[in-house]
Amino acid sequence: METNRNWKKTTEKKYLFLVGEKKIGELELQSSRWNRSAIINLEGQLYTIAYTGFWKSKLLLFDYKGDVVLKAYPEKWFSNHTTIEYKNIKLNLKIRNNPLVEFVITNDTSELLSYSLENNGGTLVTKIISLPENEDYFLDFLLWYLFQPIAQENTGDNLIFQSLLMSL
Repeated sequence: METNRNWKKTTEKKYLFLVGEKKIGELELQSSRWNRSAIINLEGQLYTIAYTGFWKSKLLLFDYKGDVVLKAYPEKWFSNHTTIEYKNIKLNLKIRNNPLVEFVITNDTSELLSYSLENNGGTLVTKIISLPENEDYFLDFLLWYLFQPIAQENTGDNLIFQSLLMSL
């Protein structure tokens, strides 16, 4: 049975991903004036995540050989819906206010994973909700890469996580 998912800031641009007490991997943000990317170390395997395309609207996750593992692209230019192609499956990423910002990955029938901001007694916390059987952590790394700037802007260095498992 899976336990809580948490991101722990280790340096200014490096985050450690834990499931319970087990270290799953690290995400190191890399940014320049014109580009934002990240290096992912997921259970000893290295990956790169970066925006591509003329307008930098597509997101690709590459393995160390340069093969595309995951592809994400918006439905429309300023859409709050993004299509994710991963393991020959199309998933959807929806951005919504519920009542604060929430990033949700869905398939045709259910919500698989969500990262959101929630007010917890006057303190903003990052809430992670996952299906109990979801042990594919690539989607966690994708969502944290996208969600981290919002969490950082709203909570500063005091990132607090509330990890929940969804039950069916």
